[in-house]
Amino acid sequence: MMRAEPWQTAEVCGPTKAQELKKPVVVGALLKKAKHPLLIVGANALTEKTRKKSMIDYFIELSTAAKIPVVATSNTIKAFKEKNFDNVYSHGVMEIAGKLQDPDWMVAPKKGPHDLVMTFGYPYYMEWLMLSALINFAPQIKTITLGRYFQPHATWSFPNLKKQKWNDALKEILSILGGTK
Repeated sequence: MMRAEPWQTAEVCGPTKAQELKKPVVVGALLKKAKHPLLIVGANALTEKTRKKSMIDYFIELSTAAKIPVVATSNTIKAFKEKNFDNVYSHGVMEIAGKLQDPDWMVAPKKGPHDLVMTFGYPYYMEWLMLSALINFAPQIKTITLGRYFQPHATWSFPNLKKQKWNDALKEILSILGGTK
């Protein structure tokens, strides 16, 4: 069996490497098990699409179906607000990576500290750094990357996928959580 390799081959992680998400049902199970998941969305979500749907629309559906708060970084917050989506907060990407290292910090008051974080929408190297900080300094948090490329510093990551397989996986995750089919 072939091991997943980082999309940028010079990126070498430490002794542990992300588990491959070969079946999207795993994401659904992890989300259902998590007590206080969080979704962090970056600027690449503004230009990326899944099928004919914008990634912003996809994440609104995902957040609504799974009752997950969203942290939008960069100018992404504007796109969520324009769609009248209220379960969204704004933080810088490195700021949120720093705050998540505090085991008592939570994005929404009275919701509890986060135990599962999903990320999407960052340049590969920036997501690499954020995940590296979380794996090393916030071991209480499990991480899932929803991008097309394998991120070895996450707890779970899709292997390097072609766009069609990635679209199918995202659709299946939303379906498992009770979102639009």
